Amino acid sequence: MSQLTATPVVASDGADVGLPTTRGWIVAFLAAGILGAGIAVASAVVAGIPWASAVAALTLLGAYTVFILLVLPRLLRREAGTMGALDVVTMVVTVVVVALLTFLVPWLAMLQFWVFPLLWTLAASTRIAVGACFVSAASIFAALLPWTGGGSWAVMAFVQGASFVSAVVLGLWISGISRYGSERDVLVAELTAAQSELASLHHDAGAMAERERLTAEMHDTIAQSLAGTVMLAQRARRELVEGALSPSTLELVEEAARAALAETRELVAGGAPASVGAGGLTEALRTVVARAVRETGLDVELVTSAVPPLDREAEVALLRCAQEGLSNARRHSGARRVEVTLAERHGVVEVTVRDDGVGFDATAHAHGFGIEGLRARLGALGGSLEVDGTPGAATVRAGVPVRTGRS
Repeated sequence: MSQLTATPVVASDGADVGLPTTRGWIVAFLAAGILGAGIAVASAVVAGIPWASAVAALTLLGAYTVFILLVLPRLLRREAGTMGALDVVTMVVTVVVVALLTFLVPWLAMLQFWVFPLLWTLAASTRIAVGACFVSAASIFAALLPWTGGGSWAVMAFVQGASFVSAVVLGLWISGISRYGSERDVLVAELTAAQSELASLHHDAGAMAERERLTAEMHDTIAQSLAGTVMLAQRARRELVEGALSPSTLELVEEAARAALAETRELVAGGAPASVGAGGLTEALRTVVARAVRETGLDVELVTSAVPPLDREAEVALLRCAQEGLSNARRHSGARRVEVTLAERHGVVEVTVRDDGVGFDATAHAHGFGIEGLRARLGALGGSLEVDGTPGAATVRAGVPVRTGRS
């Protein structure tokens, strides 16, 4: 491919950035026309070329200059790698006109310096460009023969051969640069598109991760509080039917509703409900257990031992596991007694919730939303979650390595 065509590119502000290149070509041809006119006049004045030949050359040169200025903008805006009828006509006219100009005024042969680049620009392939340059060089050589008197044709042949070789070498070099630029533009466009797609995928992944985080937080906090509120409301209704509704039950309903409201406000504000305070994980577990005892009447025992300090994320993950285990024991197992244990074992801080209920199918239970969400959260911390549905000893055990969860 020998395309040197300056295909116009539309800039972001709507400007045609290909236009300056077209203007450059126009300026070059105007300069060549003026130079050619000067050569024709000087040849008549100084070298004794007949004025008839000089005038004919000036007329032909002027007509060709007008022609090329009219068709050149259209030619330079065609699609790269194509070659239409106008390109072929322009190439033929150019070769013929330059040969005639040389025949009229031999010094006009130097106008080859802009003929060869134009032929390379108009050609759709390297083969066509090389062939056109050869025909042009041969035509100019033939036009020069009458002026040599047959005595210096070898010198003219050498000069035209050197001109042809130079045109081919320069054409191949500039074509390679043009091809490299086109390939680079394509690669840049593909890279830009890939970066845009990657940014979009990152945005979608971030949005999905945020949705999953919010869903998990809502399940582990607000949903748990609302579930407790529902159960307390059911308890209050039963007491009302029995005529034994106590103010403490209504206080528990109000307390659960306020807790859900506070958790909702914190979540809306852009953060996660803060369940682990200054007292650390142990104190947070005491609060959760005490609330479960008040709301359900279950016999819940908390057994804690000294554990290494963990960062907030690890402590919250373990606390959420304890809340999930207590919620399952309260809603599904029919348990009367629950034991919550906090301990360190082999470099892993574990929270275990065990109840004496009817148990459950661990395989099916493991795919519940709460369990899956907790397993994913612990997995991100290098921890693990074990679920055992054995009747009378149903167990949920969560662990986080001390080395990854240390503050």
